[in-house]
Amino acid sequence: MRVARAAERHALRHQLAEARAALASGSSGEDDLIGRSPPMARVMDLVSTLAGSDAPVLVTGESGTGKELIARRLHALSPRRADPFIAINCAAFPETLLEGELFGHDKGAFTGAIEKRDGRFKAANGGTLFLDEIAEIPSMAQAKLLRVLQSGTFEPLGTNISVRVDVRLVSATHRNLRTFIAEGRFREDLYYRLNVLGVAIPALRDRRADLPLLVEHFLSKYTPPGVRRPSVSPTAWAILAAHAYPGNIREVQHAIHHAVVLARGIDVDGNMPPLANAMKAFENEYLVRALRATRGKRQLAADLLGISRKNLWEKLRANPTAETEAWSEADE
Repeated sequence: MRVARAAERHALRHQLAEARAALASGSSGEDDLIGRSPPMARVMDLVSTLAGSDAPVLVTGESGTGKELIARRLHALSPRRADPFIAINCAAFPETLLEGELFGHDKGAFTGAIEKRDGRFKAANGGTLFLDEIAEIPSMAQAKLLRVLQSGTFEPLGTNISVRVDVRLVSATHRNLRTFIAEGRFREDLYYRLNVLGVAIPALRDRRADLPLLVEHFLSKYTPPGVRRPSVSPTAWAILAAHAYPGNIREVQHAIHHAVVLARGIDVDGNMPPLANAMKAFENEYLVRALRATRGKRQLAADLLGISRKNLWEKLRANPTAETEAWSEADE
């Protein structure tokens, strides 16, 4: 049991670090978009309409809502569908490496650049480039990105040779970019270039009618071949329906995956520890990572999670060890 819990905690930490503000993308790209509720139907209709355009798209929504899936759907429905879809999480790279990842570099352009390398823009030529967590891109890279959007050209690091690309740009964030602009952290001219077209994804709490579809989808996905797919008891459904899901779709995915693995072919019941414990553990780790990322500043942590300060305070009351864990891990 301790090994299982340790493995669970490790997986959760990895999810949160990758999606940071991370917490998010959370999308593997393997799952189709799930949802028939009116809010999701409107999103899907909008995506279908925007797919035929080459204009940049800004996808906004809380962590775990499926922003990369929206980007992939835009690409799949577009005239560029036969060409590459390339994704990069801008928060996953330090400032010193992100420019090279995006635009490529010449041999010797910086310490460790032992060979010439093409960047993501060139890899996506003819297709779609998805920039996740666009709010985290540093100022120098913002300037180069603006140039690409204006002229379709860029210079790899270490060269003065312009490279021309034909790329449809889709970016995403869970941040409020207008706030970042007011704080001087994001270029206003770049914002308007990125936000020619926009898609706002609703949080799961605003599309609860889709919860049964999501649960059934993940039950099917995580049940091993040859094993009877578990059903969900009324008690378990009550737990699922009452939960707040600060982690949105990713949290449903984690809870069902955890329950299916430990159920071993029997039905998922609300009295089984896996279901309630999985959601509790996810929420606790979610809070710990947010507090660590913001050095314990509650307002910043609430902003990172996309919830109000009052909501964060309520969650900390329900997870009293989160702040202690955040600081104890930081000291390790």
